[in-house]
Amino acid sequence: MKILVYIQQDQGNISSISLEAIVGAQEIAAQTGGSVTAVTFNSQAGEKLTNYDLTEILVVEDETLNTYHPLHFIKAMEETVTAEAPDLIVFGHSYEARDWVPRLSARLDIPFISDCIQFKMDGDLTFVRFIYQGKFSSDWVAADGSYIVSFQSGAFRADSLKAGSAAVRNVSVDLSDVADSIYPGEKF
Repeated sequence: MKILVYIQQDQGNISSISLEAIVGAQEIAAQTGGSVTAVTFNSQAGEKLTNYDLTEILVVEDETLNTYHPLHFIKAMEETVTAEAPDLIVFGHSYEARDWVPRLSARLDIPFISDCIQFKMDGDLTFVRFIYQGKFSSDWVAADGSYIVSFQSGAFRADSLKAGSAAVRNVSVDLSDVADSIYPGEKF
């Protein structure tokens, strides 16, 4: 199983929820015999990831990705996912991911299982998420094809990250055809 993990960062500082997402991806890879590749839009964040047990780190390069813009992020990930053809794309469930990952899912026609709290192997890879405001949990089976999942904060412990050594590969994308129809306000 080929797993791609999106790394959310702010000025090169990796968010803790992304580190937790890597742990989840590493655990899935360990049980499925898969590989984990990280994707980030910042070279500083990419360098910080080189000490973890990853197959490689993709640094998507484009100046428009230096500041958050959902339409640019969607297009950059769309091109990356199309080129890499992963079986599973993992995100930390953050406000940023809630903003643009559903649109990425629709654009790629890949199911999105959001807000997962854990996974298990019951023959098939199964993701667990809460429903009805946390009163019940439900199992979502990832049987065939590719999937996008997001893990809640605290689903995995960042201090459980496996150390290793990974190389950085720079990836170019063409964002020139992205319509600039969203005008972000000031960051609070």
